[in-house]
Amino acid sequence: MPHQLASLEETGELGVQHLKRFWSQTLAARNGTFIEPTAKDWRLDNLLLNGLGLPLEETLQYLGNFAPSFAEFERWVLSKHDGQLDPLQVARLNSLFSGRPYPGELQQHLRAVEQAPDVLSAEDLAFWDEHGYVILRGAIPKEQARATEQAVWEALGMKPEAPATWYQKPIGKGIMMEFYHHPTLRANRQSARIHKAFAQLWQTADLWMTTDRTSFNPPETPKLPFQGPRLHWDMSLEPPFRFGTQGLLYLCDTPAEQGAFCCVPGFHRTLPAWLASLPPGTDPRQVNLDAQAVPIAAEAGDFVIWHHALPHGSSPNRGRYPRIVQYLNMYPVEFKENLAWL
Repeated sequence: MPHQLASLEETGELGVQHLKRFWSQTLAARNGTFIEPTAKDWRLDNLLLNGLGLPLEETLQYLGNFAPSFAEFERWVLSKHDGQLDPLQVARLNSLFSGRPYPGELQQHLRAVEQAPDVLSAEDLAFWDEHGYVILRGAIPKEQARATEQAVWEALGMKPEAPATWYQKPIGKGIMMEFYHHPTLRANRQSARIHKAFAQLWQTADLWMTTDRTSFNPPETPKLPFQGPRLHWDMSLEPPFRFGTQGLLYLCDTPAEQGAFCCVPGFHRTLPAWLASLPPGTDPRQVNLDAQAVPIAAEAGDFVIWHHALPHGSSPNRGRYPRIVQYLNMYPVEFKENLAWL
């Protein structure tokens, strides 16, 4: 395997810039030549993978386990798209990497999103500012949510009418499933209402959709108590703090007791002061905030967006049916994660 990194402009059969560089850098690290990524490298890698609908963990596992040639890697990428990449998405990525304007068709699409009627009302946005989360009702039709739920059941090999099957095998990492590429999951990521909601919060329609996990949280039992994740942050707690979002789509009706998503409302406004108030040497991630957490109930097809500075997590399922969700998020090109982790 080469230790020489490919240039950003080098392409293969798929014609996607930066893909060969990502492949060569990942395999160089696998072979012992680690190159410390810059913030720009990290951002471009994420844009590349999200633009191609590739989950980071799944992609790194494939490269690490199989050390494929670049041609093999490109064929693997194609396999995740039923053999055909979206030409407009490829053009969008290449425009980004080369610094050229987006194609006219894409510019028209983004303008249409900007001009579409708002899906979050003034009251919704005020609630967001105050509490740090908002529920987009009917983000996808209930029929589409049910179809996605059914796809999850089929992927797990379980039956909704047979609770004994819910506990026969592990879900994945706790309640998180490595389930990404089903057509219904892709369709949900194309929701115009979800895109518009994020566009309102980010104040731009030029956003990139993540390809994230699904989750299956069955009612807890004495043999299978709640597995978490409990309250946590997926962002660094090292300043500076930047605006960021996260989201999940309920695929079945989920009352509060049914393992609903939970968060500490309003914490995005007090996080810096709270961190400063902690005694020296305190690990903020070990502070128990459970008493302040609120479960967020919603119906199938509803979408919850929260500010990433909110402590959030799953909750114990004390209902009679699993909580089944798909995680979705969108972010702009300019979004920068803090690589210094605290």
